[in-house]
Amino acid sequence: MQIIKTSKYKQDLKKKIINKHLDKELQMILKIEDLILSVNNLQDLISHPFKNIYGIEKKHNNLKEIYTAHINKKIRLYMKPVGTYPYNLIEITEIEFVKVDDKHYGEG
Repeated sequence: MQIIKTSKYKQDLKKKIINKHLDKELQMILKIEDLILSVNNLQDLISHPFKNIYGIEKKHNNLKEIYTAHINKKIRLYMKPVGTYPYNLIEITEIEFVKVDDKHYGEG
C-alpha cells in the first residue's frame, strides 16, 4: 500500500508529537507506517494480526469512512482510504493519514 500524508496530518505530527518530544509515540507511528507499507491492500491491513496491537479499527456512524490507530491511550491517528465509500477493500491500495487527534482524549 501507499501512504499519502495530508498537510493537516503533517502539521498535527509536528505540533502534537515532534514538538512535545513524544519519542515513543513517534516510533509507534513509524511502526504503523511500516505495517501499512508491508500489506497489499486494505483487506490485508484489517485482517493482519498486528492490527490489534496497533488498535486499527473502523469508526462508526458519521465517521464510517475513517479508520483509526491508537498511538497511545490518549492519541489516535486518523486514516482514510483513498476511494469512494462504500469501499471495495481489495481495490484500496492507498491510505491517507488525515490527522493526529488528542482533543477527545486530552493531552498525550
